[in-house]
Amino acid sequence: MMKKPRPNSVSALPLHQFKDKPISSSDHPLSATGSLPGGLNLRKVILGAGGILFVYILISTVFGPGPEHDSNRAPSSLRPETDPYLNVPIDHDTPHRYGSNNQDAKPAEYGDNKDTRNPWGTPSEKEQKQPAAPEGSGSESDDATGLKGPAVEDKEEQVIPPPATNNSSDSEEDEDEGEEEPTEEEETLLSLAIKARNKSPSSYVDLLSANRRERDYAIALIVKEADTALKNEKVYSVTNKDQTAPSGDKHDYLSLSKYYWPNPKTSNGLPYIRKDGHINHAEIDTVEDYKLLRTMIREVHIMGMAYHFTGNKDYMTKCVARLNEWFFDADTYMNPNINYGSLQKGQPLGVRTGVLDMFTIFRVFDALHYLKQDPAWPQELIPKLQDWFTKYVKWLETSTLAKQERAGNNNHGTYYDVQLIGIYLFLGRTEEARIVAQSGLKNRIDRQITAEGGQPAELERKTSWYYSVFNLQALMTLARWGDDLGVNMWDHEGPDGQSIKKAIDFMLPHVYTEGKEWPVNNIKGYPMGDYLKCLQIAWNIYGDEKYLEAIKFLQPKVQAQMDAGDLKTISTFMCDISTLLEANVRGGQGFIWHWCLT
Repeated sequence: MMKKPRPNSVSALPLHQFKDKPISSSDHPLSATGSLPGGLNLRKVILGAGGILFVYILISTVFGPGPEHDSNRAPSSLRPETDPYLNVPIDHDTPHRYGSNNQDAKPAEYGDNKDTRNPWGTPSEKEQKQPAAPEGSGSESDDATGLKGPAVEDKEEQVIPPPATNNSSDSEEDEDEGEEEPTEEEETLLSLAIKARNKSPSSYVDLLSANRRERDYAIALIVKEADTALKNEKVYSVTNKDQTAPSGDKHDYLSLSKYYWPNPKTSNGLPYIRKDGHINHAEIDTVEDYKLLRTMIREVHIMGMAYHFTGNKDYMTKCVARLNEWFFDADTYMNPNINYGSLQKGQPLGVRTGVLDMFTIFRVFDALHYLKQDPAWPQELIPKLQDWFTKYVKWLETSTLAKQERAGNNNHGTYYDVQLIGIYLFLGRTEEARIVAQSGLKNRIDRQITAEGGQPAELERKTSWYYSVFNLQALMTLARWGDDLGVNMWDHEGPDGQSIKKAIDFMLPHVYTEGKEWPVNNIKGYPMGDYLKCLQIAWNIYGDEKYLEAIKFLQPKVQAQMDAGDLKTISTFMCDISTLLEANVRGGQGFIWHWCLT
């Protein structure tokens, strides 16, 4: 019994698609009987032409032009066109971990904007006024030092030489013989990596298992927090407060100095007096602007991340609403300044420390990179935000309060740089951002860290452990910006050996002693949650085994605090993976972990 033939693509189609009468086989030019003039039929013609074409292709393949003829082809892009850090300038002024660079150049001061690219798709502000030189003086424990430094000389791009080998010789014969194989005594990047890999207590299977489980756990925590933010219907606005800034404008941001208290020696409590380390909750909690600003920033970021991992458009919609509510809606918008941040009652203006209130804004910018990919994203929102931050950054560059903050020689100066770089990149002012990062080598690392790794301006504080960690987080975040901008802050050493690594190491022994040997006065204990984050990043950057040992010791203790509800439950997994992939890579995007230290 013959099998029923399987229908082909034509016979399987509905009959109504073929309305014309079929051509008979005898009339078809491809048939054996159908013919063309000269006794030929079309089938013979096609077969003959195909044979000739096959022979031509065969000869061209075997004897044709070589691969050198492809030399005019453009190189393929290393990153997608939407990458906001294309054409990142390479830093030739600090040593790179895997190659040598020119180390003679000195840090530049904040200067001219030569980069007109805008990664956000709108024209950059070519005519904007550039940052002015630091003026004024710091207050409290800060030194009134400016940030000027010698300008970096223009230099041609240098080619990083290959690693030196031991087969150097003055004879031409030796050169012709080629390079010798490395001797057993020589250590290569691969041999070191193999040794480290063999020392690992975990197998690759363990890594795969942990990666997937930790990723799922991190996303679950993000989604949980994002869902809470999604359900929150409270209006976030500077107009919520029942107090008004001295300007009388309800749209002006206002926060109160947290360490200032009424003067017990006067009837009206003025002038307020400072009690470092002691927060005046009774008064500062009556003005919610600071709390609402930071909550808005965190929720937009978390919902942006949740959108990235889940695709839930509700998160995107809520982010749009929050951004419009805080920056643009007629009844709720904030004016682009912080003239009344950290106000001390009885004073006409705030103080420089209030500038710190906005520093986490880069979290919003990171979230926008994910949110703007949705087709429903309002295309006008990012240009409107850029316009708002163009006005705000002008205030940040020119106001007396901001200049004083910029000159701060402690965490306030460092976080000023973190804030400024984030905004510059959002506005497409990449070269100015790079100059700020470059200046941080001298103005932040060299000036704020001693040869032993201490941070003198932070050690003066009553809560000296907390502020040492806080500024360390700022320095490491600044170094992360440096990765994006071609400035290697991780490996920089000052004239006396000052470095970020030494600042980390200075605090490390006190992990095991609960601060008993801490060299200066300190109140309110030795919280380890944020320092643990620093150690995890330090391990991924430097690979020093002592960091891993400290992490093993600290992690269970910190997790126990989270489980007991004494510490916010978080996962730094996304940050850790992003660090390994992006940190110390010139032009790495690193959006996922810009925020993980703060």
